[in-house]
Amino acid sequence: MKAFTNTELIETRSKWAKRIAPLTMLFLIGGLITNFLSINQPEYFRPTLVLLALGFVSAIISSSLVNNWVREPRADQVLIQLLKKFGNDYLLFNYTAAAPHVLVAPDGIYAIVVKHHDGQIQVNGRRFSRKFTLRRLLRLLADEGLGAPIAEAEKQVSKLSKQLSNQLAEAEIPEIKPMVIFSNKDVALTVNEPDIPVMQTSQV
Repeated sequence: MKAFTNTELIETRSKWAKRIAPLTMLFLIGGLITNFLSINQPEYFRPTLVLLALGFVSAIISSSLVNNWVREPRADQVLIQLLKKFGNDYLLFNYTAAAPHVLVAPDGIYAIVVKHHDGQIQVNGRRFSRKFTLRRLLRLLADEGLGAPIAEAEKQVSKLSKQLSNQLAEAEIPEIKPMVIFSNKDVALTVNEPDIPVMQTSQV
């Protein structure tokens, strides 16, 4: 398997994550200070709300950037390690196309969505559910929501198809298939008739 990764994009996003984290702390600390001052000086109440709101939004953005671009193994690293056992007729493209992770294989093209979530996750058709735990509550801001992985993968297929249609004749575009892979070793995945392939790394 040959892999091609946009390392410049990874470095840029990683730098942004490290820049936003200190701003988050400043907003939250500032909000706490103005909140304390507002006890005797009500005019500080509005700045408190603004600072805490900015801190909350900044924390969500920072957490997303850290999870996707700083914390290792990143999705691109997971796929490279996972697919290195395949021959050179498999090509993996990370962050170089309309879809973040694209695998060109002998039987077609795959748009892969990588999820790092742990815990008990059930898949029924298109529906994903994740068991709520105290651990998830304690890391509320740091733990990204699971979202709708199948819809996300299908959206990536649509984006990639549109990109290829601008470069190739329709007859030349191979089938593009969506796929969802859970990379966390602590995930307990139960799958029941999924609309698209959904699997753990150990099943690839």
